[in-house]
Amino acid sequence: MADHAGFFAAMGDKVTAVIEKKKRFYFEVKDEDLSQVVEFLFYTMGCRLSTATTTELYRGIEVLYHFSHDKTGVYYCPRIIIADKKKPQMHSITPIVRGAEWIEREMAEMTGVDFIGHPRKEPLLSRNNPDFPKQPLRVRRVS
Repeated sequence: MADHAGFFAAMGDKVTAVIEKKKRFYFEVKDEDLSQVVEFLFYTMGCRLSTATTTELYRGIEVLYHFSHDKTGVYYCPRIIIADKKKPQMHSITPIVRGAEWIEREMAEMTGVDFIGHPRKEPLLSRNNPDFPKQPLRVRRVS
């Protein structure tokens, strides 16, 4: 089941707010549903994690993963919105996709997101850099 219709049928209400662009699907996922969505993308569909990004929005902190289905060239991009900007946390996908380890460490260090269940939470960028800022590099927008 490698097509997008099959993916969305299998995920049902676990994915919402779907935005379709050319060969890209962006959709929101609740933190509690993320592991099931990622397992389906990674194991069932054979997608690979291409990258991940995090952005501060007015409504929260967005963590966006980019999974590539290389056979079709389609990207599936689950988006998690963390509403609590003071103590942002969500579950890590590293137990499922080991390749997410460094990008989640970088996002944690840059934006302050605590990835629950991440196997290595030590600093990645600042560990040997005394000039690196000691707090997350976010604007801390207020709604």
